[in-house]
Amino acid sequence: MNEWPAAIWAGISAMTAALVLSFIVVLGHLASDSARIQQDDDNAVAIVKELRKYSQFNETTGLHAQDVISAIAEARGTPEIWVDTDIGVSTTFNTNWKWVSSTPPAKFGTAYLTSIFPITAIYDGHLTKDANGAITQIEFRRQ
Repeated sequence: MNEWPAAIWAGISAMTAALVLSFIVVLGHLASDSARIQQDDDNAVAIVKELRKYSQFNETTGLHAQDVISAIAEARGTPEIWVDTDIGVSTTFNTNWKWVSSTPPAKFGTAYLTSIFPITAIYDGHLTKDANGAITQIEFRRQ
């Protein structure tokens, strides 16, 4: 007779343990999904902030040298900034006029930048984006 109550209690304990473990697994999945959704939202916000920051250079004409200098000093190589200094249409960029993440810090200084850009030069801007919409490169072509 004593066997039945012990068996019943063992069964109830096993079911309770299974219920608790199932609850822990479900909570783990919910936490993972919540973290993924939050990360997606953070990525979207970062892309929008970056677009707002650099949208002034997207397909814009009549940019002055000071606009280009400001973009270079602010970006500091991320996104890359390429400048075409030849007047008129050109298909290539001189490697000396590319500011990327490996560019020495001294070349991002405003004193250096103002010394190499002609004050009267006018540029056209263009943004290059990756598949996610993040800006990877800003191009300035001299008019």
